[in-house]
Amino acid sequence: MLSQSLYQTLRGGEIRLLTIRSQSSYTLESVYLRDNPHYVAVSYCWGDVKDLRNVRVNDYEVQLRGHVCAMLSNLYYKHQVARLWLDMVCINQNDLDEKSEQVPMMATKVYAWLGEADPLIDCVFDVLQEFRDRRREAKYPTYFDAAEQLSYHRQLFCDIYQDKAGALPEQSDLDDDRLHEEFNWLRPLYVRPYWRRVWIVQELVLAKVAVVCCGDKSIDFDDIYGLSLDWGSFEQGFETLAYQKLKPHTKGWATIQAICGHRRRREVVGWDMGGEASCPVDIETSERGDVAMLDEVIGIYAQHHECKLPIDKVYGFRELVPQWKESLVVDYKRSDLEVFLDVAKLDLFEPKKHGGLHVAFRLWSAMGLGDREKFNDCLRQSFPEVYRGMNHGLEIKTHN
Repeated sequence: MLSQSLYQTLRGGEIRLLTIRSQSSYTLESVYLRDNPHYVAVSYCWGDVKDLRNVRVNDYEVQLRGHVCAMLSNLYYKHQVARLWLDMVCINQNDLDEKSEQVPMMATKVYAWLGEADPLIDCVFDVLQEFRDRRREAKYPTYFDAAEQLSYHRQLFCDIYQDKAGALPEQSDLDDDRLHEEFNWLRPLYVRPYWRRVWIVQELVLAKVAVVCCGDKSIDFDDIYGLSLDWGSFEQGFETLAYQKLKPHTKGWATIQAICGHRRRREVVGWDMGGEASCPVDIETSERGDVAMLDEVIGIYAQHHECKLPIDKVYGFRELVPQWKESLVVDYKRSDLEVFLDVAKLDLFEPKKHGGLHVAFRLWSAMGLGDREKFNDCLRQSFPEVYRGMNHGLEIKTHN
């Protein structure tokens, strides 16, 4: 628990930034966003609550989790990051009003911290970095069609992997036959707990620049997906049924693919950026041109990602869905049911907005609000028109 003496009430347009002075000394200061302060945000797992280290922040002795201390030290000494926004420290977690206001804050550059390195993940980063560089330099005949380019890049990736690892991986029971063989080789990267967190989705999709770090290795997030762009449409990452059929430990890769797809879609449609698309790509969007559709956010992310508070299954994706961003007020004083009812009024039952009863029930279940019978009771009490409009074939059944 951080000392409450660290926190003075923030004024409108203010945030707190943490400056790293040394491995165990930090400064916390308030700044105005209108002054365009230079900083980066960190996307990470909070770590074990029982593993605590003593550090000094503004001359107060406080305790931070060991995982966070290791991350800050590594970012400072290996990645030259000194000034950052870290929600655990920069938000007064005991002030629900402040938490409600500060949670939607986003940075233009985000460092995604996967944790400490090991030889296997070091090798994966080396392979990805080499593939990124050689792919940029690659020159193949202009008459190559998509299939020939695919074959070329796959062979290039195999050659690099064999060179870095000494041999290609042997087949394993952990391999998922729904993935390209080469994606199974990246398992040390995507099995990390980081990829199961709710909040990373919004943090990575909205960042203009996202850098993935593990130990002293790093790579731009978009360069990880650069591996996939030649091997299938990014829209494949939004197939919720296919996502559900993946092996549990493989869903981390599908999360990477889906996040990259949303980043790419955002770039293409110039969503919330006011700019023109960098290149023409045919993509499916809803009537509003949403970058993240209700059924994608709920079916891919909310159902399969972890958070401590059920309401974060909504707030953690608020900035991705335009109707939520425009009309949903973050309020950590509201109950789980109240937050569900809030978003249910924002096109959640509207098929034309990529909602519907099945989408609403997925969110209801993801938030742990109860079974189908309780869901139908909620409809009957709070949305009688929706409930009356359901015929026998459309109603969410209470049995089977």
